[in-house]
Amino acid sequence: MMKTLKAVVLMTVVSAAALATSGCSMAQKGAAGGGLAGGIGGAIVGNNWVSAGPATGAVVGGSSGAAIGGIAGDAFDQVNEKDMERELQNLRAELLNKDNELAQLRQAGAKPELAAQLESARKRLADLENELAMARSEGDRASTLKKDMAAMSNEAATLRKRLRDAENDKNRVSSEADNLDREAQGLRNRISAKEKAMADLQAELAAKSNALDNLKGEMQVLQTSLSGKTDEMAGLEKQLSDMNVKMEQTSRGLTLTIADSLLYDTGRAELTTDGEELVGKVATIIKERFPNNELLVEGHTDNQPIVRSGWHSNWELGAARALTLLHELVNDQSIAPGKVSAASYGEFRPASTNATADGRRQNRRAVIVILPEQIPFERKNLAQAN
Repeated sequence: MMKTLKAVVLMTVVSAAALATSGCSMAQKGAAGGGLAGGIGGAIVGNNWVSAGPATGAVVGGSSGAAIGGIAGDAFDQVNEKDMERELQNLRAELLNKDNELAQLRQAGAKPELAAQLESARKRLADLENELAMARSEGDRASTLKKDMAAMSNEAATLRKRLRDAENDKNRVSSEADNLDREAQGLRNRISAKEKAMADLQAELAAKSNALDNLKGEMQVLQTSLSGKTDEMAGLEKQLSDMNVKMEQTSRGLTLTIADSLLYDTGRAELTTDGEELVGKVATIIKERFPNNELLVEGHTDNQPIVRSGWHSNWELGAARALTLLHELVNDQSIAPGKVSAASYGEFRPASTNATADGRRQNRRAVIVILPEQIPFERKNLAQAN
């Protein structure tokens, strides 16, 4: 009997060693280990179980140990839920078979210790089923966590996209703000320039307003002066008219026209006594009223040809009479010689028609032109003579 026990133990040890080095699952390895332990225990029990014997104990113990070892090994096997369920069903069927074998053995007079071992195996199987339920619950929680993590990942991706969009919007808004700042600065510069121009214009308008006020004052003075001059000129005109001297305001200046009959004899260039007296009165008026003006003495004739007076033409007669009047103003009336000049127009600037005696009488005349006062100016040479 000892030889038989040793043979069973040796056989189970070899089988366990072979399975331990193979690529079996944890359930298979656990079954092998359980069979080893059960075989040893069964042989020991069979040795004490006279009616069964060591061989029968080894077989029953090996099978029961294999079932229990498979259940234990299954707890360490990382397989999916369907594989675990399938192995659990196989274990339950095998346990049922062992229950039937045990019932048969009991009928044959099995000892109570084997029943206790079987009950322990059932309890372990119940514990494993509880652990399987807990593992399933943990799997459900893991699946829920995976779903939550997937949702959170999607939400994170959405938030990252919103963040990128927000950054882009921020950059765009910042760029637009920079552009608006530049435009606002340009507008401020333009407004500043406009305000400066407006201030300059207002200053210019104020200066012109002051100048206008001054001009108005000057115009008022001039109007007053002109009013006085008008009254004065009216008195002068009357005074000269009483002397048969005609006064006119022309583009050349103020002209004093004296009929030749008041100054000269017919065909003569010398002043008569009455003519000298009349020139003296006119010279007095000129010196009093126009002391700074230059004078131009003009000689004019009619178009009648020279017959008996001996003049070559009316040019010479007009020039001689103008020069006689000039000498009277300078030599006898003390007019500054630098302010007096003479000219002869002969018959070529008539005051009236030469077709009538009255017209010819008007054309025979001496004219003193009182030239306007000249404004001093800088003399410039426009051409240099060689």
